[in-house]
This record gives sequence, structure tokens and C-alpha cells, in this order.
Amino acid sequence: MKAVLCFVGLVALAAALVLPEKRASSLDCFMCRLAVNVTDPPVDNVVHKSEDKFIAECKKMLVGVPFLEQACLDYAHAELDPIIKELESGTAPEDVCREIKQCPQ
Repeated sequence: MKAVLCFVGLVALAAALVLPEKRASSLDCFMCRLAVNVTDPPVDNVVHKSEDKFIAECKKMLVGVPFLEQACLDYAHAELDPIIKELESGTAPEDVCREIKQCPQ
């Protein structure tokens, strides 16, 4: 029994070390690109206006799928600030989503 537990533990450890980290989904990439398009240039340099504009545009693009509409809100609250900071730091709009690891290289 101990041998089985040791084996399972070693397999779990090996999997944790070998498997790649979670990659951004295509939905994350889509939302990031949408956010960049909506917030570049920033709306009067006021973040909440950019957030409102992103949420409205995102819901319009994903209309009719309730859980995706909620995903728009969640994404705006979690990811919009880093996108705006990247744009403000001078990162080219086409590079922002790669820099914050929302889209593949």
C-alpha cells in the first residue's frame, strides 16, 4: 500500500513539474484584443469610462450567451487595468495582449 501511495505521489510531483502552466484561452485573447481596441486611445484618461465602454462592446459581441456576458464583467474587473497600464507605458497596441500573456506568442 505504501508503494502505491509513493508511486501516486511521484506521478503527481512529476506531472506538476512537467506540465506547462495554464495558457490563456482563445476567449481571453479575444477579450484582450477587444479591450485594447476599445481603450486605445483611452476615453478621456478615465478608467471607469473605458471599463463601461469595454463591457458594452463585449456584451454586444457576445449577446445571447449569459455566461459569456458575465465573463465580460469578470474580465473587465480583473484584466482591464493591466491593459491600460501597458498602453500608457508605450507598448504598441498589437503587442499588449502578448505582453500580459493573454494571447500566444
